[in-house]
Amino acid sequence: MNYVDLFSEQTVLLDLQVSDSDSALSAMVDQMASNNPALAERKDELLAALIAREAQGSTGDAGVGMPHVKLAGITDVSVVIGIHKEGLDFAALDGSLVQVFFCVVRPEEGAEEHLGLLRWLAGIAKHEDFVSFSVQANEAQQVIDLLSELAAA
Repeated sequence: MNYVDLFSEQTVLLDLQVSDSDSALSAMVDQMASNNPALAERKDELLAALIAREAQGSTGDAGVGMPHVKLAGITDVSVVIGIHKEGLDFAALDGSLVQVFFCVVRPEEGAEEHLGLLRWLAGIAKHEDFVSFSVQANEAQQVIDLLSELAAA
């Protein structure tokens, strides 16, 4: 699977205007729900699952957060990239502020594919220019193009 295909302009929130991590998760859940009708009536459940996941241990490190959960009863992976230009305290492992969030919700089935997606995202997140280029983007397509470029590298 080409993971870049999961992303579109509707999956990119270029300028998160929130002040804390729960609000960032909420904004990304709202975007997912608007992109995926199967999630529209389950926003509260999804948000609670993401908050609970992060309470177990932050997925933030080196300026990037990767909140992710599996959700029973859905059939497709949903993703959103949220960009917070100033950065948020996301209890990152390295203590840094998180500026780019990859939020992933997947079905209960397909664990191996999900792990592949997370490995791919982690590889992109580690690229030395990823966070700075993402924060500089003025259009959602620029972020998608960056994902494509880094995926090929």
